[in-house]
Amino acid sequence: MTTVTSASNTYSFITINDAADPTFNQLLGINNANTIAGYFGSGATDHPNVGYILASPNYLTNIDLANFPNANQTQQIGINADGTTVGFYVDAEGNNFGFVFASGTYTTVASPETGAGTVNQLLGLNGGYAVGFFTDETGNNHGYSYDIATQAFADVTPPAAFACTSTTATSTNNNGDVVGFCDTDANTTISFFANSGSYLQLNVPGSTNTQAFGININRDVVGSFVDAEGVTHGFIATGANTATPTYQSIDHPSAVNSTILNGINDQGYIVGFYLDAGGNTNGVLATPGGTGSTSIAPGSGIATIATSSSASTVPASSTTTTTTTAASATVAKVSSVSIPTGLTSGSAMNFSLFSAAILAAISVLII
Repeated sequence: MTTVTSASNTYSFITINDAADPTFNQLLGINNANTIAGYFGSGATDHPNVGYILASPNYLTNIDLANFPNANQTQQIGINADGTTVGFYVDAEGNNFGFVFASGTYTTVASPETGAGTVNQLLGLNGGYAVGFFTDETGNNHGYSYDIATQAFADVTPPAAFACTSTTATSTNNNGDVVGFCDTDANTTISFFANSGSYLQLNVPGSTNTQAFGININRDVVGSFVDAEGVTHGFIATGANTATPTYQSIDHPSAVNSTILNGINDQGYIVGFYLDAGGNTNGVLATPGGTGSTSIAPGSGIATIATSSSASTVPASSTTTTTTTAASATVAKVSSVSIPTGLTSGSAMNFSLFSAAILAAISVLII
């Protein structure tokens, strides 16, 4: 059987935790300027998710809190070259909505196919497209892409041969590639690479739980897998667009049974998080070359990022969008549906299921 080699000693690791909450941090996205999107807070009632954007190089003296206005919780997840971010927020009723945050303005995103479901999340973006999912009323996920300019949706649906019962699209790049993962009717979790309507499976050898979370322009894919002993490792896969990718594990040297990698930029810088011996979830930046690990001391100053008081745009159907302001609502036509390269056409289907997915492998360790 093919084995997975370790690449841990070819990376240097920097632990990055916000001063407001050193017990729970997740770094989820990184762009080519090494600006990082993430959040702190476990999501419990008295420990809400608080989104942040960290600027290089002095990450913890350059913290911008970035929360959807009036939301109970916010996760910043994907970040583009121009600083546009995507993620999701939770309202007072516990509903999840995706968002695009650009030029100080938040735009709410919810698939028109969500129906009675209450969850939409955007998890990655690049080149004007975002990807994510909605959860239907039965609890199954449906992956989609979202054209930020036209506010149009398209399905991300692996072929029937994959036997997926619940699909989550997690990341995209400027090639039009999309990665994600799905639960199958064989009670396994598999990942996929998609382009031009074709899908390839990404499965770390020996694991029945592989979750791809990030992809860069070089088609390097990062994520997590669970080994035969139940330990969760980060991984990087190269050659994801081929039938025989190469898989390597990447673990933080202080991790206790759990490292999860979420984002990778075109230079190969990786962000994610790991669980330590004290039960803390720590944000981590892994940089190629060298060995060892360090921690960045929390900064004393935290800024609140400027947000526009103008409102958000919520797609209400496949042909209309509802734009809400504090005083009024208007309806605007979307003239066409543009499908990015690599995605099949069709209407797309729709608290944090993404968080649940990336924490599922380590939840037993947190108790």
